[in-house]
Amino acid sequence: MSAALLIIDVQKACCTNPSVAKEIEKLQYAYEHVFISRFVNKKSPLIPLTQWNGYDNEELAFAPAPHAVVFEKNIYSSFIDKLTAFDEIHLCGYDTDACIYKTALDLIEHNVRPIVLTDLCGSSCDHFHQIGLELLKRNIGIANLK
Repeated sequence: MSAALLIIDVQKACCTNPSVAKEIEKLQYAYEHVFISRFVNKKSPLIPLTQWNGYDNEELAFAPAPHAVVFEKNIYSSFIDKLTAFDEIHLCGYDTDACIYKTALDLIEHNVRPIVLTDLCGSSCDHFHQIGLELLKRNIGIANLK
């Protein structure tokens, strides 16, 4: 079974716990395949709905490994077609209640098993993180939360 690591939106402004970014920076070297999304809120369909247009050019909170594929997105999901080449995708980053949750569901719908690395995830506050974990337990199964 092949697995890859997907690091979601660990950018300076949204990384509420700098130690998480440091752990993620180390973790990426344990994987042969690493994908990193960077949320950029340019021309996003979210702006008219949320009235929030921050993160125009927010830097990552860690140094990507040389072998990592870094890509930008302007929606909640970090799903890209390249992820379907793997049986499992291990997810970490921000926000558990939004981008991680949506990406996990999208992976399932593309026949890829999401494994959420819960200690390496977070949200703007712990309350939203805990809600995200509860929704993930319900919708992807507790066995897929590590």
